[in-house]
Parts: sequence; structure tokens; C-alpha cells
Amino acid sequence: MRLRYAFLALGIGLLAAGCSSGPSLTDYAADLEQLVSTMNARLDTIDVILDEETPSLASVRGYAGDRMAARNQFLTGFEDLVPPAKARDIHEAGLDVIRALVQAEQEVADLAFATDDLATVSALWESPTGQAARAADQQAVELCQAAQQALNSTEERQQLAGVPWVPTELQEIVTVAFGCLAEDR
Repeated sequence: MRLRYAFLALGIGLLAAGCSSGPSLTDYAADLEQLVSTMNARLDTIDVILDEETPSLASVRGYAGDRMAARNQFLTGFEDLVPPAKARDIHEAGLDVIRALVQAEQEVADLAFATDDLATVSALWESPTGQAARAADQQAVELCQAAQQALNSTEERQQLAGVPWVPTELQEIVTVAFGCLAEDR
């Protein structure tokens, strides 16, 4: 009799785990991948445009303003994402890192618009403010890589796919390619 209750409790627990509310990990990962891809494409385009322009204070200011627009759009999209329960912690950590990056890049943009001494983007990034923004960007890259690795670790569940008594949540396999580094895009 106890064994039957134990199996009943186990079955109810597995059923409850499989019936989570909110978005699936697959949907969340796809939305996040789209956000990251869109931002990366915008930043890459901004870099290409900058390379085609004659270095000047106006081009530095345009570059800084365009980067802020891309970062703010990403932050807004990221804040609007609703993560599934199992991704909530990394999502919250990501928000902290992205907010710090946006703040650091805002300070870079403020510097670009507050001084007349910048004729090249290199001078902007070489400033203490630019160096701080680069450090914040490195943290964002590390988080991006960790999130990609965590989401892709679900590939190990492939052997559970199609097993009828295993909740669908445990069968979910997610693969993303965020392009965290420029050479990965």
C-alpha cells in the first residue's frame, strides 16, 4: 500500500513539473536569440557605417548615439521577456549585467556629447569612461556565453525525447547561437 502511494506521489510530482505555467524554455530562448541577433546586427552595421565615414567629432557623436539606441532597444526587449521558472535566475542576473552595460555606454555617449576633444572613436574607447564600458561589455559577453551554454545543455535530454511518462518539460531540447563574440556571428 505504501509503495502505491509513493508511486502516486511521484506521478503527481512529475505531472506538476510538466505542467508549468508561463512560456516554454524553447520559446524564451527563441525570443532571446532574436533580441541578441537584432542588437548584434545593429551594432555591426553601426561599426560598418563608422568605418566608411571620415573620422570627426560628428561621426563619434553619431556612433555613440546609435549604439545607445541599439542598447536601449535591447534592454527594453530583455525587460519585456517573461522567462520560464527554470530560467528566472539567469534572466535576472542578465538584467543586472545589461543594465550596468547600458549605464556604462550612456556615460560614454555623454562624454562624446560633452567634449569637443574627440576626433576618433578610438579616443572615446581609450578614455577611462570608455575603458569602464569595455569592462561592462566583457561581463555581458561572459553572461551571454554562460546563458548560451546553459540553454544548450538541454541537448543532453535527447534520450528522454518521446518517452511517454517523462514530462514534456524534461524532454525539451534547446539550442541557441547568440553570437556573443563578433567572430561567432
